[in-house]
Amino acid sequence: MTAPQEDPPPPPAPTPAPAPAPDPAAKPAAEPKPFFIRAFSLSAGQGVRLLLLSTLVGFFVLAFDYAPAGTTFDVGGAVTAIIHRALTAIGWAFESFWKPTLAGALIVMPVWAVWRLVRMPFRKP
Repeated sequence: MTAPQEDPPPPPAPTPAPAPAPDPAAKPAAEPKPFFIRAFSLSAGQGVRLLLLSTLVGFFVLAFDYAPAGTTFDVGGAVTAIIHRALTAIGWAFESFWKPTLAGALIVMPVWAVWRLVRMPFRKP
């Protein structure tokens, strides 16, 4: 008769590798910017483009005497009025640049702000 064989002892548990030393050249993680700053911060170029867009929209708003309560519309009269008022607006713009900028900003800025808020979830932090 043979003696019962014993199971071999289990292998020793692997020892964990030592943690790597921190890299002194690595940059620390940047702190996230506040929501308001991420949503509404502009570069100088973006600010200039926003100002020019506001001015352009303001020219149209003021040159065409936009009145949302108007109910009549004549295509021929509108084309004639557009040409006449556009030429008049160009001369007027040289005299008072700030008026169309302000009028356009009243339309452009809220649209811009809503657009920035809508895009906010998709922007990088």
